[in-house]
Amino acid sequence: MMHSRRQLPDAGPEIAVVDVWRIDDGLIAEAWEIIEPVAQAAAHLVWWEPAER
Repeated sequence: MMHSRRQLPDAGPEIAVVDVWRIDDGLIAEAWEIIEPVAQAAAHLVWWEPAER
């Protein structure tokens, strides 16, 4: 698994990228990539915050 932040070309938005690989016999057998603008990624981190009582 790898998490990175990248800038899109031509002054595009900054993106957060998660790459996940399944390795079989030393080779990549499957790969998934999740891409999201950084501005939206931060908003999705609230799931771990404790609920108000």
